[in-house]
Amino acid sequence: MKLAAYRPSPLLVAAVVMGVSIFLLGGGIYDIFMEPLAILPIGSGRFLSYIPYRIHEQLLVGSIGVMILYALGALGLLLIYHSTKYIRNPRQVSLLSKIGVVLLLIAFASVEAVLFWILNFQA
Repeated sequence: MKLAAYRPSPLLVAAVVMGVSIFLLGGGIYDIFMEPLAILPIGSGRFLSYIPYRIHEQLLVGSIGVMILYALGALGLLLIYHSTKYIRNPRQVSLLSKIGVVLLLIAFASVEAVLFWILNFQA
């Protein structure tokens, strides 16, 4: 088999593109080049996974958490898309669509909550 004639599967290409997108949107480049702290100690054995009032800076744990939430939202979108393949089975379409929407809403609400906590930190 010649290397020039090799065609990777579309599923593999989609998975790699999605993984790279989640990595970039979650701040992976920032994590690599800026080498942020893993977690922020605030005294008395308490820790924060974000830097209060600073939306343009991040900690490693917060970045990984956001990447996981983005992956959860992407999984929800994939389940919604996958449910369209079972149009002849309304029960399966309904179940997959509902699970996908719930995952998407959980991811969206969680990312919004993290942004709210960063901007409205209460000690």
